[in-house]
Amino acid sequence: MTNAEMKEAVIEFLKEFEDPDPIRLETMVADNFEYSVITNMPGFEPMRGKKSLQGFAKGLKTMLPNGLNMKIGTIICEGNHAAVQAESNTTAANGKKYANRYHFYFRFDGDKIAEVREYCDTNHAREVFAG
Repeated sequence: MTNAEMKEAVIEFLKEFEDPDPIRLETMVADNFEYSVITNMPGFEPMRGKKSLQGFAKGLKTMLPNGLNMKIGTIICEGNHAAVQAESNTTAANGKKYANRYHFYFRFDGDKIAEVREYCDTNHAREVFAG
């Protein structure tokens, strides 16, 4: 996979955060897919396998009915790795403003996404969704 193809796949995956379709997401990921939000907060266990995307999509739509309105910044690709900077700016289902900043790490297995690690301001997420 070229760096340009990898960049396109990363953008396609993150754009699904606007109105996630679990079936479409499943076509983008490897069988051994894993998604982790890097935090020590309880309730953020890694998602493993394609079928975990069903709950992921449902959760995003419930918490953020208008999507994340994500602005994707710098993307750096090398080997089978990609690093992405992004920002969200939306309103949560509870009416609170949700504007977070992210760094995503992607690891590819061939042309499929095998791993995503999400780094964000988890305190902001807690304040919006649990506070």
